[in-house]
Amino acid sequence: MSGLRSTSATMLPRYSSRMYLQLAPDGISLLKFLLEAEDNLAYLTTVSPHTAVVKLVFAPRQEREVREFLETAHHKVTFHEVAIFRGVDGLEAT
Repeated sequence: MSGLRSTSATMLPRYSSRMYLQLAPDGISLLKFLLEAEDNLAYLTTVSPHTAVVKLVFAPRQEREVREFLETAHHKVTFHEVAIFRGVDGLEAT
């Protein structure tokens, strides 16, 4: 059995990226539905249902795709970005 090679093709992200969005409370389920339709590009969790802040979690190398999706989704759901925390690439020791 061979171990993991340390080439860039096999490097896995250590941490996921997280983006926080604020939107109207009635838009949370629609945004979640749209994300699921995009082959679960990111997963959405509600941080605060009262202030309608949600967290998107996605692979660090997919930030461009997530932003493209959000640009398209913005036509159906109004939101604004609150914060983003970028993940770290590299292999995690096991």
